[in-house]
Amino acid sequence: MVHLVVTFSIKEGKMEEYLGELKKLRPLVLAEKGCVEYTFAREYQSPIAIQEAVDPNRLTLIEKWETPEALAIHGKAPHMKEFEPRLAPLRVGASARVMEAAL
Repeated sequence: MVHLVVTFSIKEGKMEEYLGELKKLRPLVLAEKGCVEYTFAREYQSPIAIQEAVDPNRLTLIEKWETPEALAIHGKAPHMKEFEPRLAPLRVGASARVMEAAL
């Protein structure tokens, strides 16, 4: 199992537009062979002491793929190539962490 955590920094005032595009993209990704999870999450303030400061312009994507090959195919999928030019102008940046289960 391949785990990804992708953090997006969205331009001020563009979050709702960004989420609107993701609502169209998400079902296409979930239908891909090997996709186990593709969940977008927004931050909120909690009582957890070690929580980072909440950033209303930060969005986190949690992905799980059955195999590294499925993830590689996902990156080349036509819908990813279609949506990326619409999403990129709405964000400041993105970073990803790719992981495997440790236990």
